[in-house]
Amino acid sequence: MSDFITKNRVLLMVTVWVGLLILFIYSYAQAVDTVAQGKSKISDDSSPPSILDSIMGSGSASILRNEDFEEAKERALKIAKDEAILKVVGLHISSEILTKEKENILKYLSPEQDNIIKESKIVSENQGEDGFYRVKISAKVRDDLVKSLLMKNLYDDRVIVVTSEKNLGNYLKRHILEHELIKRIKEKGYLIVDYRTIKNDTVRDLVSLIRQGNTESVKKMGVYYLTDIVVVGFVESKFSQQTKEIYSAYATGQVKIHQIGNKKEIASLTKHNVKGFGSNEEKAGLDAIKKLSLEMAEESIKSLPKSQIKRIKLSIKEIGNYASLSRAKHLMSKIPYLKEIKDDVKDFEIEEATLYIKTTKGVDYIAKKLSELNLFVIKKVGSSEITLEARKI
Repeated sequence: MSDFITKNRVLLMVTVWVGLLILFIYSYAQAVDTVAQGKSKISDDSSPPSILDSIMGSGSASILRNEDFEEAKERALKIAKDEAILKVVGLHISSEILTKEKENILKYLSPEQDNIIKESKIVSENQGEDGFYRVKISAKVRDDLVKSLLMKNLYDDRVIVVTSEKNLGNYLKRHILEHELIKRIKEKGYLIVDYRTIKNDTVRDLVSLIRQGNTESVKKMGVYYLTDIVVVGFVESKFSQQTKEIYSAYATGQVKIHQIGNKKEIASLTKHNVKGFGSNEEKAGLDAIKKLSLEMAEESIKSLPKSQIKRIKLSIKEIGNYASLSRAKHLMSKIPYLKEIKDDVKDFEIEEATLYIKTTKGVDYIAKKLSELNLFVIKKVGSSEITLEARKI
């Protein structure tokens, strides 16, 4: 009897151990599968589209003749879709900048209209007695694509500087590090965007989060001001000691230069324990901050490439007349970052013309954008000259 009980106990123990082993193997497999799925999600950049529904837009166009109705309707619908897209843009940038930069923003968003607008429907339409066709639409807009295009087309000649500066635990009213950074950034040819000119809760919240080290807010700040480079710095001082009548303090700080469009850090610099001296604690702290700010501004801004307005020569062949050249210049003016177009030599007898343009972008960028107009065949791209042949304009 005891042998039977012993055998049963052994059998039961074996069964339990086998069960535990199977459970362990299954759990391990599940864990591995979960980790693998997690890894694939992290490495997979193709997140599903973010779509905003019921975005309204309105447009109108004149009808010169009855046969122009369909053409007028098409123009009005395009305007309405652009308006819907701009409403989504307004969720990401300041209203002041949207009003000012509306034309430039549409230069790169309007050509992508068919991709940005997932679908649309006409809510109302009418043909007024004043000879105008008017339409109102409701659209589904791809917010993710709008954000992506905004980030790819930020102004690369503009810089925002945000700093947090404390002396012995108290915020400085006069920002020493910010002043030193701005001075050197301007020397490199950049325009400084003063975020303080726009006063609202969005800006206040973004600045507060940036000062707390939130990098996502740095990106949002760049997009909000359509500015490609955001410089973030902090500096603080602490009391060290008193030797007779001389007080000493030390300062610690950091500067990071973010390029928003490329999602990268151009520079990251940290310095510790820079000493300062003074006749009291406050002056010693300020002395340490001044010394540290000079050092960090000098070193970090070395990494920032010089901003240059480039002058590019466009040699256009097969351009038949002044009207064709004027149309070509009008379409070129829609290229982002193109600041100026100037005529040079024009000889329509041999169908050639030369233009000069000013831009902050490189010659390859301009050649690509000219090609996308579908008006030119790019024949040659040099260091500061593009030779192109006009198609039928």
